[in-house]
Amino acid sequence: MAAFAAREPAAVAAEGLYLAVLSGAALLAVAFLTPSPAIELGAGAVLAVGCVWALPAGPGRGAAVTLLLTALLAVAAARRLASCLPELPLDVAVPLALGVQVLLRGDLLFQPQASLRTLVALLVLPPAGAVAAWMLARRHGGGAALLAAGTVLVLAPGWNVAATLGLIALAAGDQLARTDLGWIGRGAAFLVLVAPIAWEPGSGLAAAAAGLALWRPRLALSLAVPLAAALWWVSSRGHGFAPVLFAGIALLSLLLPGAAASVRDRPWWLATACLLAVAAPRVPDVSALAAPLALAALAVRRSGPVAVLQRAWTGSLLGGTALLAAYPWLRAEPLIAAAGLAGLASGSGLGRQSLAVLVLFPIFFLFFKTVPESLRSPLRIAGAVVAAIFLAIVLHLPGDGSPLLPPETGVILDPAHPAWAAAFAAPRRMGAVVVESSLSGGAALADGTPVAKVRLRDDAGRSVLWILRAGEGTGEWAARRPDVERTARLHSPPAWISWIAWDEGAAFFAQRYRTGWILKEPARFTHLRVEIARDLPADVSLTLHQVEVRR
Repeated sequence: MAAFAAREPAAVAAEGLYLAVLSGAALLAVAFLTPSPAIELGAGAVLAVGCVWALPAGPGRGAAVTLLLTALLAVAAARRLASCLPELPLDVAVPLALGVQVLLRGDLLFQPQASLRTLVALLVLPPAGAVAAWMLARRHGGGAALLAAGTVLVLAPGWNVAATLGLIALAAGDQLARTDLGWIGRGAAFLVLVAPIAWEPGSGLAAAAAGLALWRPRLALSLAVPLAAALWWVSSRGHGFAPVLFAGIALLSLLLPGAAASVRDRPWWLATACLLAVAAPRVPDVSALAAPLALAALAVRRSGPVAVLQRAWTGSLLGGTALLAAYPWLRAEPLIAAAGLAGLASGSGLGRQSLAVLVLFPIFFLFFKTVPESLRSPLRIAGAVVAAIFLAIVLHLPGDGSPLLPPETGVILDPAHPAWAAAFAAPRRMGAVVVESSLSGGAALADGTPVAKVRLRDDAGRSVLWILRAGEGTGEWAARRPDVERTARLHSPPAWISWIAWDEGAAFFAQRYRTGWILKEPARFTHLRVEIARDLPADVSLTLHQVEVRR
């Protein structure tokens, strides 16, 4: 791939080289995971090279390669884990952690630099998390350890410092529960248990209390009550009491609906986890809740329909998060976007997502309780859950639309060419219009500045007009370029898709944005016109990447 990319133009070469590095890193993890005769590795390497060589450069090619790599890692991991669970050997845990990190933090491989931060993120944190999961598996089983690690990875996403320290604190607390551990080992484990406090006191205290719960459950719960009250007070000063409480409950419900059915099995762990999850400060981000949520994951039942349902849900959520965190999607909040794929978002945020999961989870459980025992194997239950999630995604895909521009092309609107129009031979019924666009030279614009008019018109002269605004429906295409990001006045909205661009001798992640308008009542129109605003600075242009009409 790299040799092929070297003969391409600069922008295409930059993307090809990035895909080569990404594919090589992911396939290396697949090579360590896949059992003999390594079908996934051989077929995956050929398919990855074929995608890069055969598909045109751009986000479509990146999406195909990323989807292929995610599927290869998932298949290789599933086959290897099926042969070793309930054990979780280190030679399985480490390559699996490294491979997942490559997918979830693949942006670190773009123009990689030998800095300490990059090396730690790619080569130190994943093995450390894998060792922590391996240690938890020795007492709780590989399935429970993988569920805890998967919850941490979805939350962060990937292995960052806060998430890794949270899982390590749990492993240290678990080691303290061993009766055969000497005083030197106990001292070392206790130091590791309290180490997260030095990194960040608020979340570190929550991580230490969660680890303590695996050693002294009742003591940890008695300490968690005043600790949660203190952390609650600190967290709610800037955000309010109710939002902090609600966010913690919503996140716990979304990630671990199966924990609600485990109160009788491990009540001390679950109570401690709930107290800490709703009270711990989200500093630097929600990955600060890694230790409490991983503790709740260990409280989930180890066998039965609840366990299988929870593991299938976590695996599906991890797969969706890995895709949406990777190139070319690069979502800032991949967990929320992944849940939204199944129709759990609908523009309603985290609260309704978690409520929907809590409602659907018992329905699935009651359904599988009615299934005959002969058909209630873990593989069949997990397959049914994945099939249901896939069906929900299919049902929530956008309706059929008609693109008006060829794929991977663009129309530039500027003062010299201020408008683009499409005329239809016959009146076409339309219910919505979707525009993918980006601004060039628009970093100095104020948020909300009108940049274009989108108009539908029929032969009778009736028309519908919408305004495309900077910072809402579109943004600066070079928003991820460091110099633009530092000095921009415009706050670009979340990108719909990213691609690797080349400008001023450097490669960076460019962005394009997607917005749409829905008519109150579908009607028939014969013309569609997009016209740039006349009062924009002369150096500002708008690129239309795609215009789509829907019934």
